[in-house]
Amino acid sequence: MKELRAFIIRVSPIISLAVLITLACLSSGANGQTKMAQPKSSKTPVQPSEELTQLRAEISRLQERVTKLENRLAFQEYLLKGKQEKHDQIYLDLTEHAFQRLDTNSGTVLVSFEDATPYLNGYKIHLTIGNPSSMGYAGYKLKVRWAKTYDYNKYTETSYAEWDKSIQEKEISFTEKLEPGVWNPAEFILSPAAADQLGYITLTITTNTVSLHTK
Repeated sequence: MKELRAFIIRVSPIISLAVLITLACLSSGANGQTKMAQPKSSKTPVQPSEELTQLRAEISRLQERVTKLENRLAFQEYLLKGKQEKHDQIYLDLTEHAFQRLDTNSGTVLVSFEDATPYLNGYKIHLTIGNPSSMGYAGYKLKVRWAKTYDYNKYTETSYAEWDKSIQEKEISFTEKLEPGVWNPAEFILSPAAADQLGYITLTITTNTVSLHTK
């Protein structure tokens, strides 16, 4: 009996070690099986980077600017074509006194801006009209349109339409004769008009009666 007990004591450490090794192997195998059993994760869709988003926004802004520039260029070409083909309307520049050619329905005159003075709720405009021909005009009509200056750098169809609606218009009849070969004074009142509403002024002249010397 004593010999059997001693044998068990000697063998027990070996058995214990074998059991530990076995458990370790089983644990390793179980871990391996668990890892292999895990399904592969699907890749998430790649989102656009911040740089790509900024680039798209910049392209959109550039396209908008190109569209505005094309519209502005088309409008300027329209104005230039009109000036080249006819001179029946002039734009008065109140910052200078240079004369301009203006074609009437019966001849050509020269118009020079002289002065603009406040008058009641508007302004009195002083002009001189030169008649370079040898015939006089017995009376005439001025058609004036005025408004604020339009900023074409900020052109849009909506803003231009609103500005166009703001233009005021007036027709003035003169009984004075436009004498031939001289500068003839003329003045009229634009009302209502503030100082900033004189940035855009156009002028046309109509003459219905001419005066010639008889032989």
